[in-house]
Amino acid sequence: MEGYTESEITGLVRFDAAKAALEIATSVDEVVEIRNKAEAFRAYAKQAHLSLGMQNQCAEIKVRAERRAGELLIETQLDKGGRPNKNLSQSASGLFKLDDIGIDKDQSSRWQAIASIPEEIFEEHIKGTVEAEKELTSAGLLNVARDIKCKQRREERKEAILRETLSAEESGIYCSDCIKFMKDHMADGTVDLTITSPPYDHLRSYEIYTFDFEAIAQELFRITKDGGVLVWIAGDAVVNSSETGSSFRQALYFMEVGFSLWDTMIYQKAATSYPSIGRYQQIFEYMFVLSKNRPKAFNPICDVPKLWEGSWGHTTRRRQDGSLDTQTIKEGNELKMRSNIWRYHNGKGMGTRDDLVVLHPASFPEKLAEDHILSWSNPGDLVFDPMCGSGTTLKMASSNNRKFLGIDVCEEYCQIARKRIAAMDGPK
Repeated sequence: MEGYTESEITGLVRFDAAKAALEIATSVDEVVEIRNKAEAFRAYAKQAHLSLGMQNQCAEIKVRAERRAGELLIETQLDKGGRPNKNLSQSASGLFKLDDIGIDKDQSSRWQAIASIPEEIFEEHIKGTVEAEKELTSAGLLNVARDIKCKQRREERKEAILRETLSAEESGIYCSDCIKFMKDHMADGTVDLTITSPPYDHLRSYEIYTFDFEAIAQELFRITKDGGVLVWIAGDAVVNSSETGSSFRQALYFMEVGFSLWDTMIYQKAATSYPSIGRYQQIFEYMFVLSKNRPKAFNPICDVPKLWEGSWGHTTRRRQDGSLDTQTIKEGNELKMRSNIWRYHNGKGMGTRDDLVVLHPASFPEKLAEDHILSWSNPGDLVFDPMCGSGTTLKMASSNNRKFLGIDVCEEYCQIARKRIAAMDGPK
């Protein structure tokens, strides 16, 4: 104890004794008694010009006691029906009153506010104040509690505004974690068509994103209408000389949660993005078309010339039993339905003429999104992208008279998407 005055040594002993007493106190009146003694010695230490460290030791016991008293008072409020609580002194009538232990409603309110501070923040405030050689006070902790409460109210108001906005206008772009957004703001069976390309296999670096695939898949099934469709565009990375197979596992899990794998389609790129060594060049991604029961909308794109275009005659096709079926070819310039392999140019100036899109690391061609929107939805339907990035799906939904809803965890990408849609001339 060398270097301390006699008063300070006495203070240290009292600090340790008060701290030990506080740890075993089980009722409000016991805690209040410890708090009052700590406050009295803090006042004496300040008047006697003892060190700030000694004053803060007393103040620490005081605020810890106030926090514990607040916790006990909160527990009492939760004890419904006015029943006496074992942690509280009782009046002659058997019911607890604040006056019984010499505190008023204002003190009770302040102590409960201090008790509402998360423990980690409470401890950080004490440590930071002492290390900064500042005076530790109840008022400082009340400011912390007030700031936390204000932040909570802002978040609650933001959530309320968001709910109001969604109910009034379904089209919109919101910065949020898509899982939380779907759980908090989207009712069962509200989406007609989802088109998205997730941040798969770390092929691109994205800002502030943790990809919980299974939770996303479960929520997507819940919010999809009966007859709605999900287009999941994904590929696989090469790790340790092997493709990961993540896309296949995802497709199988979608089937586990209730989707039907309606079609396995291919997005063929006009140029390779990742030249490979020792294997053929990778120029495609999977487009899994998943449906909640049979799709209610299917508008096939017919843009492939028939082999007999402009001619006439007969052709044959093989029946299931192996026999041949002869069909008459009519004259005309008829087009037939395309296959499930779709080829697109990608990149700036090819996948889109929109300069803003290059600000996102992995956009897909506008025509790809548009073709799926035309195929699997009707005008007025709601098109959703839970990881909307630069907003390609949303832009093409808007341009084809569909409502749209986009979510992205990165505000920068949401701003890009909003600007792209704002720059449009209007619906086609």
